[in-house]
Amino acid sequence: MEALKWFLEYSGLFFIGGFCGWVIELFFRRFVSQKKWVNPGFLTGPLLPLYGFGIAAFYLFANDIPWSVISANPALNTFIEILCIGAAITAIELIAGEIFIRGMKIKLWDYSARWGNFQGIICPLFSLIWALVGAAYVLWINPLFDHIVAGFLSNILVTGMVESFLYGILAVDLGMSFGLATKIRKAVADRRLVVDWDKIKVSFQDHFKRLKKTPDWALPFKTKGEQFSQMMSEYVEGLRLENAQRTAVLRKKIELRAAKRKEKAEKKNKKENP
Repeated sequence: MEALKWFLEYSGLFFIGGFCGWVIELFFRRFVSQKKWVNPGFLTGPLLPLYGFGIAAFYLFANDIPWSVISANPALNTFIEILCIGAAITAIELIAGEIFIRGMKIKLWDYSARWGNFQGIICPLFSLIWALVGAAYVLWINPLFDHIVAGFLSNILVTGMVESFLYGILAVDLGMSFGLATKIRKAVADRRLVVDWDKIKVSFQDHFKRLKKTPDWALPFKTKGEQFSQMMSEYVEGLRLENAQRTAVLRKKIELRAAKRKEKAEKKNKKENP
């Protein structure tokens, strides 16, 4: 029974965190990053597993790990706990990002423009953000989740039935999403190209707007066969152009650095051999 309670506790937190994260990302895309409604994440339904695992990790670190054994200083223990939360969420990002980029050549988020990033998957800024969010959770938010957990564990039978239903929907959504990912990879064909999941959605929306049709942001990939192929061709063409421009900029930077090194070496040589 205890094992069942533990499973329902954390699986429930996974769905709560995943849904809340989806809402946050939805409004972030609408009012901050892309200025339009874009259904965030890999799944079609309102769930971001990364946030689900994140909330479960927050709760685990705040309630089930005995930080007091580290030292007699509660403030130091809390500081170490917050650092571990930031590291744990960064590790989750890294693992998830590597799985999608290496396994399917799909990018679900992109930190490439951020300083110190690793393959656009993780970066110091967002590691700091996760640690700050973890600090807020540990210091102020955790008691709320204690009440939430107590609430959905008050009737294990009902909670189990609801979560079983949600897992059924999640399984269907995962199957459809991985099928779609396979379809997209076939349309792209070139295994060297890494596609951006959100940018494909935006590209499809732009296609419908050019046809003066209202795009369905909640079901962005809902298209007919020929139309899907055409829209993917448009996206791939834009992706190739973007990569070519990025390569040209990088090549120019390398040439400028080489020219500066050469100029510096020539000046040094003149000083040594006047």
